[in-house]
Amino acid sequence: MKRALLLLLLAGAAQAETLFEYGRQCAAQISEIPAFNCMAGQEIPITIDGRPVPAEHAPARCDRPSLLPQHDQGSQGQCVPGSRALVLRDDKAAQISAICRKQVARPAGSALFDEINVISHSLKDGKTCWFTAKAKAPLTKEKGIDGRWVPSPSTLTRKAQAASPEGVKALPADRVWQTPHQVAWSQPACVNCHDSGPFMYSPYIAQTTQLPGDPFGFYEPKAIGADFKKAWARLDAFGITTRGNTCTACHRMGNMNSCKVAMDQSTGRGHQEGGDDWSKRFPQSHWMSPGDLHSQAQWDQQFADSLKKLAACCEDPKGAGCQVVEYGRRPAGR
Repeated sequence: MKRALLLLLLAGAAQAETLFEYGRQCAAQISEIPAFNCMAGQEIPITIDGRPVPAEHAPARCDRPSLLPQHDQGSQGQCVPGSRALVLRDDKAAQISAICRKQVARPAGSALFDEINVISHSLKDGKTCWFTAKAKAPLTKEKGIDGRWVPSPSTLTRKAQAASPEGVKALPADRVWQTPHQVAWSQPACVNCHDSGPFMYSPYIAQTTQLPGDPFGFYEPKAIGADFKKAWARLDAFGITTRGNTCTACHRMGNMNSCKVAMDQSTGRGHQEGGDDWSKRFPQSHWMSPGDLHSQAQWDQQFADSLKKLAACCEDPKGAGCQVVEYGRRPAGR
């Protein structure tokens, strides 16, 4: 039985789309993605009580930890300095965001990274593509992905990539990026957390200006790629709201991680892995709404009732007063 299951899995992987096949679809339906330099991105600060953490230190807790689970073998957690974010495109047609992550502390200025994530999103119809590159575990400070020249994962043709800088070894895209099969079947699935839209806001990324915004636009997270359609077949992202809700006046509330985790993390009711004591005190404990400088009593007056109603609708989206918000285009005639 085990042998038959293994053969079935291997057969599925053998028939899966290649990186180029998936990337070509994304390029045709959204946008080509240029090769890029992680070091051109904006560094994401790591602080403790407002003071910057030295580059080669990786504290267990910090003011604004990364919310992405960092549990690869060798990882030093949520508070590693040196990660960088950059926007590769942001206009009326498409948005492309890249984050070059460090899970191991390295000397200041090191161009080695442990994970790179790119999200490509169409503002026309909401189609979204997902790309991930990972350094081989166990992670160490001496090895990683050279972020000085990251090849494009999404082009229309197998054309030659732009020349890499002098002294930087140019690797083919399929030596850097994971296959669509690997990304689609990884856990947790991208759409589990990105259930409100393609881009996630957090205090960590909000320290930069490198985050596109499309809070109420069309969103089709699995419209492209056979692996994503299959792996995420039962993962249907939709929004939840109630009439006059003050929380969803600014953004959608997704039905998966947003309901189960992020809603509590952003309103002082849930634990942020890697968060220090500063992060648990108001107002930083209540980072929704962003930049809110009210007293906690004022925050409660404005948002507490709406939050309570959303929590009830997360438990039962068909409950009294609950409204489900679909993200895609409506079929013609509806």
